[in-house]
Amino acid sequence: MKSFIPVVAALLLLSACDAGPDAATRLLARQQVVDPPQLWRIEALGGSGEAAGVSFVCADTPLSQTFVRIHPVVEETPCRTTSGPVAEAGWSTLRCTAEGRSYVFSSRTVGDPTRDFRLAVTVTPLSRELGPTRQVRRFQRLGPCPASWRVGDQAAARP
Repeated sequence: MKSFIPVVAALLLLSACDAGPDAATRLLARQQVVDPPQLWRIEALGGSGEAAGVSFVCADTPLSQTFVRIHPVVEETPCRTTSGPVAEAGWSTLRCTAEGRSYVFSSRTVGDPTRDFRLAVTVTPLSRELGPTRQVRRFQRLGPCPASWRVGDQAAARP
C-alpha cells in the first residue's frame, strides 16, 4: 500500500503539468475568489504629519501582512539581523549590521492592520557619530484592485 501513494502523487503531478496555462488561469481565479486582492494607499508622512508622498499597491493577505514587518535596509544595503526580532502586539525590534556598523530597528503599529494603520520605524545607529532617523507610513485599504492590476502591482500617485 505504501508504494501506491507515491505513484498516485506522481500521476497527479504529471496531470497538472499537462493542464497548461488554463490551469494557471483557473488557479489564479480561484485564489482571487478566496482572497481577493485589495488596493492599498500608502502615505509617507513628514515630520509634522503631512503627506510627503503617496503610492498605491495591489495586495492579497500574505502581501499586506508584510506591511507591518521590519525590513532592515541602510542606504539601500540589507542590514543582516544579529538579534531578534522581538515582537509584541503593535511593537517589534531587532539588531542588525550593515557596512560594518550596528543598528537597532524598532517599529510601532497603531490602528487596524487589516484596514487602516500607521507604522513608525525608528533606526538607531549604535555609534556616537550618527543620530537616529524615523519614518512614518500610513496604510489604508481602499477596496478591490483595478481590473487590470495583479497582486504586487504598484504605482505612485500623480501630483
